[in-house]
Amino acid sequence: MSERAILYRDADGTTYDVELPLTSNVDVEEVRDELGLPSYVDLEYFPMRNAVVTIWAALNAPEIHRRYPDIFEKKICGEPIQPLLFGGAAVKVLCRSANKNGPLSRHVKDTDYIVSKKQGWRFYKLLLSLDKAFGTHFKSFATMNDRRFNGWRHGERYRVTTINGVLDDGSPTITVMDILCDAINLRHKIDVRDAFQRYRENNYTIGLEYMLLSKAQFINEVSREDLEQLREHGQEYRVLPYPYYNRDRAVIGMEEKDVKDVCAIFLDHPVGDGGSEINPKVLRRILDKDKKLALTFTLNLRNLVERSDVITRWIGGSAASTVADGVNDLLKHLPKVDKRWDKPWWNTAVETPTIG
Repeated sequence: MSERAILYRDADGTTYDVELPLTSNVDVEEVRDELGLPSYVDLEYFPMRNAVVTIWAALNAPEIHRRYPDIFEKKICGEPIQPLLFGGAAVKVLCRSANKNGPLSRHVKDTDYIVSKKQGWRFYKLLLSLDKAFGTHFKSFATMNDRRFNGWRHGERYRVTTINGVLDDGSPTITVMDILCDAINLRHKIDVRDAFQRYRENNYTIGLEYMLLSKAQFINEVSREDLEQLREHGQEYRVLPYPYYNRDRAVIGMEEKDVKDVCAIFLDHPVGDGGSEINPKVLRRILDKDKKLALTFTLNLRNLVERSDVITRWIGGSAASTVADGVNDLLKHLPKVDKRWDKPWWNTAVETPTIG
C-alpha cells in the first residue's frame, strides 16, 4: 500500500499531497548533456536536478505537447521559453568550486529563475505541470497565498510552492519559489533583459557580470545597538566602511552565502574580455548609468578584500590570492562615486525574496 505525504494544507481546507516515494522518469544526466551544461554540476543535489529538467522543458515548450499529449492538451507557446538561473544555483552552474567537494560549496534552498515578462505566465503554468510529465520529484503547486500574490504582481513576478528536497525518512520538504521578470528589483534594480540573448553561452544563467551585481547589490542599515548582535554571530565583517553615513547607524553588506558565491566567481573566472571571464567593460557600462548601485557594488567588493580574514574562512594560499587579486583588478575599472549620502541610497520599500 502506497504512502502519501501532505505537503501543505491551505486555509480553505485544500490539501496538497504526494505519493511516496517521489518519482522521476527522466535521465537527468542525459538532459544535462543535451543542454551542454558542465559535467561538474552536482546532480545529486535536489534543486539542481529540478533546474536541469525545468530548463530543458521550457526550451522545448513549443513541442512538449507532442511528446506528452496526455499532459499538455494543446501547444504551450510558439517559441522556446528562456528561463535564466540566478542565485546559488547559477553559481553552481558557472563555478566548479561551488559544487560538491569544492571549497566554496554551500547549501542552496531552491532555484531562482528570471524570465522575460512576455513569457512569465507561460513559464509559471509550465511549472505547475512538470510533475505530471516527469514525475513527482518535480512537483510545484500554487497555494491561495501564491495565487493572491500572482494576481497582485501579474507580469512582474510570480510565485509557486515547490518540493525542494527529501529528508532522511523520505519525507519531502517544500519552499516558496519566486519567478522574476526582466529585472532583479531588490535593494537596487538590475535590468537583465539583454542576458536573454546570451542564454546558451552563459549556460542558462544571467551571466557572470549580472551574477556579481545581483550578489553585491545587497545593503542595509542597522542601529549601533544591533552591531553587538552581528558580532555575537561572527558577522561584524559585514559592516561597510562608509564614514559619511548617519553616525547613529551603520551600513552592512552581503550575507555570508553571497560572499561565498562572489568568491567562487572570482576564484574560477579571471577578469578580462574573453569567454568565461568577468568583463569589466560590461560592468562599467551598467554602473556608469546607476551611481547608487555603483556605490553599493564597490563598497561590498572593497570590503571583501580589505577584510582578508573573510576570504580565508574557506580558502587559503594561492586560491585566496586569486580571489583578492581578481577583485582588486576589477575595482580598477569601475567608476568612483563622489556623491556622499548620510541616509539610504538604496530601495527600502521593496519586498525582498530570499535568493539562494
